[in-house]
Amino acid sequence: MDTRDNYPEVTLPALVLGTIVGILLTACFTYAGLLIGFTIGGSAVAAIVGFGVLRGLLGRGTIVENNINQTVASAINIATAGVIFTVPALYLMGEAFNRVAVGAACVAGAILGVLFIVPLRKQMIEIDRLRFPTGTAVAAVLRSPGAGVAKAIVLGIGVVIGIGITAATQGEVLPETVDLGKLLGMPPYVLNVWALSVMSLGAGFISGVPGLVVLAGSVLAYWFVAPLAVHYGWVEPGVLTKLSEPGGDPYVVGQEINDWIRTHINRPLGIGMLVGGALVGVALSLPSLAGAVRGLRRTRLGSGVAREELPFWAVGLGLVLGFLALVLAAWASFDEPSFQRVLLTALVGTAWMALAGVVVAQATGMTDWSPISGLALLAIVITLLLSDYQVAAAVLLGAAVCVAIGECADMMQDLRTGHLVGAVPFRQQLVELLFVGIGPIVSLLVIQMLWVTIGFGPDKTLTAPQAQAVEATVRAVEAQDIPLAKYAGGAAIGALLSLSGMPGLGVLVGLSMYLPMAYILPYGLGCLLQVASSRVLGERTTEEWGVPLAAGLMVGEPLVVLSVTLYKMVTVAVG
Repeated sequence: MDTRDNYPEVTLPALVLGTIVGILLTACFTYAGLLIGFTIGGSAVAAIVGFGVLRGLLGRGTIVENNINQTVASAINIATAGVIFTVPALYLMGEAFNRVAVGAACVAGAILGVLFIVPLRKQMIEIDRLRFPTGTAVAAVLRSPGAGVAKAIVLGIGVVIGIGITAATQGEVLPETVDLGKLLGMPPYVLNVWALSVMSLGAGFISGVPGLVVLAGSVLAYWFVAPLAVHYGWVEPGVLTKLSEPGGDPYVVGQEINDWIRTHINRPLGIGMLVGGALVGVALSLPSLAGAVRGLRRTRLGSGVAREELPFWAVGLGLVLGFLALVLAAWASFDEPSFQRVLLTALVGTAWMALAGVVVAQATGMTDWSPISGLALLAIVITLLLSDYQVAAAVLLGAAVCVAIGECADMMQDLRTGHLVGAVPFRQQLVELLFVGIGPIVSLLVIQMLWVTIGFGPDKTLTAPQAQAVEATVRAVEAQDIPLAKYAGGAAIGALLSLSGMPGLGVLVGLSMYLPMAYILPYGLGCLLQVASSRVLGERTTEEWGVPLAAGLMVGEPLVVLSVTLYKMVTVAVG
């Protein structure tokens, strides 16, 4: 008998708590993704909450039981990134689309992502011994149960602070943004506007040093490219002449100039960097992919008393059912579907899921950075061409791919955590497979709720920057008006950055080229605070107490906005 069977692991409290936390994080991170353009994983938050509830309130909870709680929560909330990057583009473009089909495609993608990566666990974790930094960090949290309840209290304090500051900005007690550039007399076209967003601050603190790459990309775009564009006259003359018109606010004009630069220069360059960095990531991962396939042939699924892996027949059956669901969803999204075109599009999309999923898992295992955005954007362009410019179908399959490759990375992160704390892989794989479909549905519902109440897009607080990039790419491909020079230049830069030894570097810098500067500045400040705290207080103290506080800040702000939004919806429905 396997000694691991002596410890409670898959229990009803762990499954229920993981589901609740996962749904809450999905709702909060969907809002965050539409605001700042990216999200972070919620495994550490779920682990801390698990200690507070399982051990603090219920007086129970083994390490492996709490691991199941965080596995369920992360399986649910990780789909957020894939959904917010792609689906909001359909709203921005005004495309009519089948919401049930989109939801089915995202759920199918989530299931396929888990199943694609399951057979490679032994190769990546036990043979290649990839570190998976986030998974390793979560394992450290799980193995420190003595401070678990106290950490949960600190997280709660962070939530309260986040709620208080956000409520003050929503109630106009505090301003939503502060224009430091105007106060310091900086040129009006050099943006130095700071949003009072504790969520962005908390996200930066959790990201730490790797997050400084995102700050660097935005600084490059807004503080270097923008002045160069103005100095050398790359900006449309009609926009520049407004600076010299009497009676106008130069800082309002400066914002307009920056909007033009972001749309016509930074975004094409950034998209090119995404694509170039993603392609190099694929190329660099080919040797590792070959090794993983060789390892797969040596792996016996479903063997052993503890059943280390899901049975091979279950993996095969799940892949077939997931693919069929994807085909049906694609069929429902075509204007005039033909069997051959739908099948070809779904086959190519599924093949890209498998390849991209392994690439992302490898990159995540080595550096914690991954080219998800670039790979998903490539998937949308490929399916757009294969589907004869069926926009809804292309974005649907792109969403499925994006969700799938995110799940590949998350599944392997969770399995790495489980490996370090002595969990049974089969149990983690099973619960992830059973609960993974919840995340896309929650995220899609939140997107719909935000769209009908406060809206999102270029002229809104929720700018949805990633969806804007998808929209711009789709429109350019449709019109065959692709700024090839900018895309090619960006691709070359992204490829060179990704050849630096950090596989996701080109993608991250490219992504940050068109993210909203007002929210990236407090995010960057959070990164710097984490670095300073690690040096002054020590890495262990910062990890144990700073991260829970920052996580609370990240949850508190969206809770206020989503609560107000839900209240508006109920008021409209009742009134």
